[in-house]
Amino acid sequence: MTQSALTEKEAWTRVTDMLGNGSKTFGRHWSYNLRNDPKRLGFVLSRYKFAARMAAKNHSVLELGCSEGIGCPFVMETATRYVGVDLDQPAIETARNNFGSDKCEFVFADFLGKQFGKFQAIISLDVIEHIHPDEEEKFFDTVYDNLEDDGICVIGTPNITSAPYASPASQRGHINLYDANRLAASMGKVFHNVFKFGMNDEIAHTGFDPMAHYLIQVGCYKRRRGA
Repeated sequence: MTQSALTEKEAWTRVTDMLGNGSKTFGRHWSYNLRNDPKRLGFVLSRYKFAARMAAKNHSVLELGCSEGIGCPFVMETATRYVGVDLDQPAIETARNNFGSDKCEFVFADFLGKQFGKFQAIISLDVIEHIHPDEEEKFFDTVYDNLEDDGICVIGTPNITSAPYASPASQRGHINLYDANRLAASMGKVFHNVFKFGMNDEIAHTGFDPMAHYLIQVGCYKRRRGA
């Protein structure tokens, strides 16, 4: 074996040692998206990157509607603990297989009206638009009951102004769309401070609300109940 071939083999060995055996496997939902709409994965990961920067650093984090847990790695770069909840059991099993650890827990449950502890941050992306308007108050009550008094909440949802451009599948599933003002008003019942952002593709901004494809809002400093 020549010296150059030996050097190449050694280099490859170092690469494989670095990569290790920690391969991840998408579940049904994200496998479908990767095959049929791969850009969506980039958009969603960008939302998690933004949410993690807003809320996760040195905080315990509860995610309401975590699906397959693809946002967990972003959150756990800086968070102290993560709990993800979803009512899609196969998605939860995928999340556990890929990301479960002593600091990352995944719970199979309908989270509405349930308590999972007190967390310093709550993240819920691409969830509230699937909750029937009759259950909307229960959603925000769940946020309130699981968040510490000085906690931070990040909620993201497609803007109702983008609905005409959504796929037929999205239009069927999105039964409770918001515009920026309605989302801010709903969050304002829970938090003293609500900060409005928008996203177009992977870009977060504070531009003209109706032109944002995606809404992402940050609430902090919980109100006292009844106040």
